[in-house]
Parts: sequence; C-alpha cells; structure tokens
Amino acid sequence: MNTKLSYLVAVSLAAATGHAAVAQGAPVTLKVNAGKVLQTVSPTMFGINTAVWDKNLDEPYTINRIRQMGIGILRFPGGSTSDGYHWEAGINGKNGRPSHPNFDDFAQVAKGADTQAMITVNYGSGTASEAAAWVKYSNITRHYGFKYWEIGNECYGGWEEDKHKIPHDPYTYASEAAKYITEMKAADPTIKVGVVVETGEDAYANNKDHAAINPVTGVTHYGWTPVVLSTMKALHVLPDFLIYHRYEQAPHHESDAALLQDAKTWNKDAANLEMMKRDYLGSAGKKIQIVCTENNSVYSNPGKQTTSLVNALYLADSVGNLLKSPFRTWIWWDLRNGVDTSNNLSSSLYGWRPYGDYGVLQLNRDEYPTFYAFRMLKHFARGGDRIVDAVSSTDMVGAFACLRKNGDLALLLINKSPNNILRDHVELRAFKPVGGATEYFYGIPQDDAAKNGKPEHGVQRKAFNASGAEFSISLQPYSLTTVVLHER
Repeated sequence: MNTKLSYLVAVSLAAATGHAAVAQGAPVTLKVNAGKVLQTVSPTMFGINTAVWDKNLDEPYTINRIRQMGIGILRFPGGSTSDGYHWEAGINGKNGRPSHPNFDDFAQVAKGADTQAMITVNYGSGTASEAAAWVKYSNITRHYGFKYWEIGNECYGGWEEDKHKIPHDPYTYASEAAKYITEMKAADPTIKVGVVVETGEDAYANNKDHAAINPVTGVTHYGWTPVVLSTMKALHVLPDFLIYHRYEQAPHHESDAALLQDAKTWNKDAANLEMMKRDYLGSAGKKIQIVCTENNSVYSNPGKQTTSLVNALYLADSVGNLLKSPFRTWIWWDLRNGVDTSNNLSSSLYGWRPYGDYGVLQLNRDEYPTFYAFRMLKHFARGGDRIVDAVSSTDMVGAFACLRKNGDLALLLINKSPNNILRDHVELRAFKPVGGATEYFYGIPQDDAAKNGKPEHGVQRKAFNASGAEFSISLQPYSLTTVVLHER
C-alpha cells in the first residue's frame, strides 16, 4: 500500500520540525557560484559497509553492483562484529563459527570492484599483535595494498564486546590504540590508522579515574574523545584519522520530515570534532582527518523508512552536505543486511515496502532506492572534482554543485516535498552553459515502477536545454535530480 503523506500532514510535520512547506508551483531560487570552490572531493567519499554475514558478497552480481554505484571504499568485517572477529581463522567471536566471506573473499571483491578498503581490527577481544599480523598478511604477504585501518567499532558503547579489565574505558582504549598503531605500522609503515571518537566533550564519560583538561578553556572533562586524544598525545602516538558514526533517529521515533532536514547539521559535528582536535592536540591535530565509517537513518531496528525513497533522499542529502565539510571519508551502512518485518511500519511513513532493511541490496538481488541514490551521486561528483558554492532559497530543496574534472558543472537537486512539484530558478555565476545538457532523475514514478515490476525503476535520463546564466527546472515530489551542464 502506497502511504504518501497528504499535503496537510506534510505541512504539519514541516511545522513541527520548524520548516515551512513550499506550495505547489511556488518559485525556488538556486544560486550557484562556480568560481567559489569549497572543497576538493576525496576518492574515499563514496563508501559502503560490507559484512561477514553476507554470503553473496563475492558473487559477480555483487561486484558488478558495487561498480555501478561508483563505490570508492569498502569497509570490513562489519560493525560490532569487528570486535569479536579473528581474521586468520575467519571466526566470528559471537558464534564461534568460521564466516563466509572470509578476509581473502572480501579482498577479491575489493580488487574486483577496484576499491580501497577500510579494515576494522578487533579491539574488543583481540590484540595489537593480531592486528599487526593482519596488516602484514594483507599488504606484505598478499600485496592487497589496503591503506586504511581502524581500531575497533564504537568502543565507547556498552553494546560492543570488550574483554579489557575496564571495558569501554577511554584511557584503556587510548593506551591500547597506541600499541596497535605502533605494531601495525611496524608491519607496514604506509598504512593509515584511525581511532574511534564521538562528538561532545562529556559524551560517554564511562570512567572518571582519568580526566582531560582542555588546554584552551581550562575545563576538566571525562568524556570519551577528550580522554582518548589527551592520552594519546601524552604517549606520543597519534592516529591518522578520527572515526565518527552517525545515525539520525531512534527506532520507532522515525519522522520523514525530520530526517529530510537532518543532514544539514553535518558541519556542526565536523566543527565540534575539529575543535577537540585543535584544543587537545594543538598543531599536531591539523594533520589528522575526520571520517565517517557508518551512517544511516536509524541506529537500530530498521523499519520501513530504511527501504523507502525517503532514505534515498536522505543519503544523497547527507553526502551533499558532507562534501562541503572537513569529512574526507564517508561509508554508508550497509551493502546487504536482511529484511526485518518486526519494526516501525507506521502509515505515517512514506513507502510501499512492508519491512525494513539497512542494505542497499536485498538478499534476492533486488535494489532498494538507496542503491539508486548512489547511482545518482556517480553522475554528480567523483574523487578530484571540486565542490562549489550552491545556495537554495528553501530548506525543502537540497542543492549542491560540483565542477567536474572535465570542465562540466553538475547540480544535485533534492525535492523534499512529498506532494509538490517545485519550480527551481537557477542563477549561475562564473559558468555559462551551452546547449546539450543532460538531466538524470529518480523519484516516486521510478520507485513505484519497482513495486509493479516495470522496467522503468532505475535512474532515468533525458536531454535538457540550459543555455545562458539563468534557466528553470521542475523538480518532481520526493525526487533526486542531477543536471550536467557543459560550458564548451
């Protein structure tokens, strides 16, 4: 059953989240300054998590779909499983059974799809020497050349396996992380190693035996990130990057209208992490990147929103905002997870699928809307391109612009209204397009085509006429649109 929100419901939800709906046909202005470069796109900004429970991971079909999405980095072995995973035996510590795929199976997928890898080593029940042996096997013995490694998964959380004397303790984690980094880089000095952090100087103050005094403010904090950073600085061993995870909503509290406004706050998280780097590490913090290795709409118990078109819009909006921020890597959760019919299936949420699933691919090989959001992003930006300034006159239209390496200008436009066609008036500076533009789009008709088994269920393409510094484009309700403009 299609559960589109009525216009009145859309208005009330927008008002509840502090954002007014835009009426049908109301003018929307998009101003793009192609001469104002905000950020160069990192090749690891389009990633996805893979997992040891995905028995179809190493199939040619899966590798082909990873290529179609334009994925630049794959994460392995999969979330909380990482803190119980012993790589050499390929054993998942939670059930004690060997997994398929194992590490070599994953490596063949990454090589077949031509991606980098983010490997999460076992902090919860592993050792620094086990992690170093993994690095040596991967990059010296097997010559996989996997560059990015992270120490544990969400180690601040009580839901994670942690067999240390004081579990989920930032001081213990920092002390052990220093050992991990030292031994792992002794195995391969070319790798980059990251540690787990969280926003907020007082978040996850799990053990008050060790404090961190902010050198700038003089305030004492016991939170996870200040203690980790100050301890590692004292040990003279620093990470190459900081690892952050972000999920927008709690299960059974999902709101489509709220989710579609959440992504614009990525810069606040980035600013907070950058502040802690600067305050606790001083000038040494400038060399340390911030990355996101998990992101999705709800932090557990995925309901129907995860498989809906709304989550695809959120994915694209999240990436668009991240591309303007200091984050250098982004990895979605996840590639293939599994259908769950026991969570939030409320009729207040848009979507026709009566189940949730974190994956972008279903077990029976069907693709969810989030898969097509990745396909759309492939037309918008790739590593080495430049993100330029784009400003929309309304929060109901997400707007982003990218100068491609070939000289084209790509616009990513997201209509967050469930019912209204929005007419977008585009004003360009420092770029004058000629004819022959291309428009890519994906929205309600394509998602409904998947429901009805029709072939028009993917990203659609058509010619678009945009000559001159100003033009207009109609954005369909709940849709993603990418316009690729040529200057010469």
